[in-house]
Amino acid sequence: MAKKNPDRKNPAQAYHERFAATIIRQIREGTASWQKPWRRGETPLPTNFATGKPYRGGNTLYLAARGQERGFSDNRWATYRQIKKAGGHVRKGERGEKILFFTRNARRLKLDPKTGEPALDAKGRKQYEARAVVRTYAVFNVEQTRGLDLSRDQPDADAPDWQAHRKADAVIQTQGVPLHHVVGGDRAYYALKEDKIVLPARAHFPDADAYYATALHELGHATGHESRLDRETLQKGVKAGFGSPDYAREELRAEISAMMSGQELGVGHRPQHGAAYVEGWVKALDDNPREIYFAAAEAQRISDHLIEPVREQIKEIDNPAPEPDEPLDRAPERAPAEPALAQTAPQRIPATVPSR
Repeated sequence: MAKKNPDRKNPAQAYHERFAATIIRQIREGTASWQKPWRRGETPLPTNFATGKPYRGGNTLYLAARGQERGFSDNRWATYRQIKKAGGHVRKGERGEKILFFTRNARRLKLDPKTGEPALDAKGRKQYEARAVVRTYAVFNVEQTRGLDLSRDQPDADAPDWQAHRKADAVIQTQGVPLHHVVGGDRAYYALKEDKIVLPARAHFPDADAYYATALHELGHATGHESRLDRETLQKGVKAGFGSPDYAREELRAEISAMMSGQELGVGHRPQHGAAYVEGWVKALDDNPREIYFAAAEAQRISDHLIEPVREQIKEIDNPAPEPDEPLDRAPERAPAEPALAQTAPQRIPATVPSR
């Protein structure tokens, strides 16, 4: 029997190493998806062409990075089978991207620890136990195909901004984290000891989307409080302070989660950091190539924690019921206007996590 080559990487290991290498290159260039601003209505994160659902966790960031690396302008992906079922085909010679599929529902034969033989129950039947399985499968960008109707299921970039702002307000109100607005302030941060968020007054932001994007970043930090998701990177990062590895790792999670939440709510994304964390992020990925996958998975958990409690409310905002006795094609009444925003040049608003 041929021996396995010990130097040959398993598919999951190859995935993580390619993921880290791609992200490190983009971080240094300032082009990683969470480092770039995205306007309201844009959808930088990948979705499945067949189902319309976004990819999640590490896979969403991986496909965004690989799609950007390969020059795709469309963020929709699908398996070979899904493409074929939709009436299309993958162009000859095209190479897909392998992503991870994780399940806890797989079964394996349970063995007797003493004999190594299959364990039997009282009736002599073989016993099975659940196990976690990680597999890879290939997906292709729709630009690698022919025969698909690419005009369908495009995002509604013309949705009124008040819808996005109402959804973001619902998220803020549901979390129960106090928000303190400082007139004349130029800093945005989450204070762990007081469990509160401090933001400049709304008029200090260039527009409402920038305000909500900053609030989502700080709410991301707040989910790490011990009464919520009890996240180690937040608590260690606050203790170690700015410049520490845990501080950089926590900022990575908060920034990616803000991008995920911003896209889902429709307020876009405004990066909170420039070069301040680049070296910290690169070092974290150099030390452990799986760190970017773990960070994206935790960012997804943060975004879910913020959005899931208001999921039904979001649906109602997106699909408002018509007013009684009014024709169905009448536009819904507009929400109250946002407070007037200052017409001065926007100040840089660093988002920090100081220990208070």
